[in-house]
Amino acid sequence: MPIIDIIILTRRKSNFNINTDIWRLMRIIDTVFVYRLAHGEKLAWHGRYHAHNDNEFEVHYFIEGNGSFLANTARISIDDNALFLVGPHDFHSIMPEQVTRPLTYYAVLFELNEQEDHEIYLLLTNILKHHSIKHYTSEASRFLFDELLRLSSSKQKGLEKSAEFLLCSLLYRWYSEDSASITEKTAIDGQKKSASIVSDGMNYFKSNLHKSITITHVAYELGLSAEHFIRVFREEMHMTPYQYFMRLRTEAAAAELITTDLSVAEIAERYAFENQFHFSKVFKRCTGLTPTAYRHCYMQK
Repeated sequence: MPIIDIIILTRRKSNFNINTDIWRLMRIIDTVFVYRLAHGEKLAWHGRYHAHNDNEFEVHYFIEGNGSFLANTARISIDDNALFLVGPHDFHSIMPEQVTRPLTYYAVLFELNEQEDHEIYLLLTNILKHHSIKHYTSEASRFLFDELLRLSSSKQKGLEKSAEFLLCSLLYRWYSEDSASITEKTAIDGQKKSASIVSDGMNYFKSNLHKSITITHVAYELGLSAEHFIRVFREEMHMTPYQYFMRLRTEAAAAELITTDLSVAEIAERYAFENQFHFSKVFKRCTGLTPTAYRHCYMQK
């Protein structure tokens, strides 16, 4: 993947001098998606004990699963929505013998320049020195990581560049001084109740990926009106319950596209889409690619 060292912005007008701002962004070295890692050679490979080079950091986001993450000598539990950060020369691994529930996760390896990326470099090294390497992020992060994977894998320089901007934004969001608010439990009863409603809705969606269900039905099962459920969910997740359910089904279908030999039609039926055309339309809207193109691009051998 080519290194994008600088972005130069210039403005030229007859009555103005040339103003030039030079930015340097991190370089994304690799982005991977691993689906339901449980045993075998693949687990041995991804679970190997290793460290990265000078100025290289890696972030792991675990969508689901249980196990242990080894960082130097510390063993840290892996659970849903756990976010792990490791820095240069930090030895780390997923401990194969500790995986008790299959792991699905994204990992992004990136490089920073200590001088030119000083602010974010200092932020991340401070987190690693004075805070736990384990944090939590919201359920919606799974879709941001999917976007990172697609953008960073693009052959178009503009899309690769946008991946670096996205990762930079997310790192500031997760690790800035007020990022603890992401997981900090609020004392306000109303906010607690909203979070509980959203969590219950998410769990219901996850348990019914293979069924055709309506938002009205989900709201009924939760003892809510559809209007109230949609409003609370959208405020918390910045998307409607229907959009979330479609993305969740698309994510599961995407994993089957790259890990099984099932046809597109079979996968569409498996996840209760109306038909193959509807599946393809929703899939492309969520991922930017048709199911066939996605399989060709990301198929795991």
